[in-house]
Amino acid sequence: MNLKRMCLVVCVVLSGLAVPLTAQEKLGDFISQYGYEWMIGKWLATDQDGQANELEYKWGLDRHVVIVDVRIGDFKYHGMIMSIPSREEITQIGADNMGGTWKGTWDEDYEGVANRSECIRPDGTTVRMEHVYIRIDADSFKLKEYSVEAAGYRTSEAKRQMTFKRQKAGEAPKPGP
Repeated sequence: MNLKRMCLVVCVVLSGLAVPLTAQEKLGDFISQYGYEWMIGKWLATDQDGQANELEYKWGLDRHVVIVDVRIGDFKYHGMIMSIPSREEITQIGADNMGGTWKGTWDEDYEGVANRSECIRPDGTTVRMEHVYIRIDADSFKLKEYSVEAAGYRTSEAKRQMTFKRQKAGEAPKPGP
């Protein structure tokens, strides 16, 4: 290789190193940019049967993921929300203490933000649902739960809805009426 060509190769390599690679956007940056950071925290709602529904969203891995914990009576769920930049998708995976495995995606809905998920139960049956989170104020949101039909469309009416209240740090859950 002659000296000119070698200098050209070195210059190209060095200029490539000098240009910063586009940093992969963190999930936390995306959530902040679109105004959904209000969801991070501990939440509590009481359903129509008087059952406490506890929900917690917290950051993990330097805001690259959100860890999700749900407790409704004896039911417990643990999951993780993450961004898949190559597919421009926010996805969630998890498992519950009844043997179910969960997967789903997050997207915007005309009322708020929606999580469409699928649970595969230990017996192989699949349950599909969509939860829509509608911000009321900094310390409360309404959750609407819809069934998702086999064709992939959600039902027109929510099968249940409840209002969640933010729990203060260190505060024990207080089910309300």
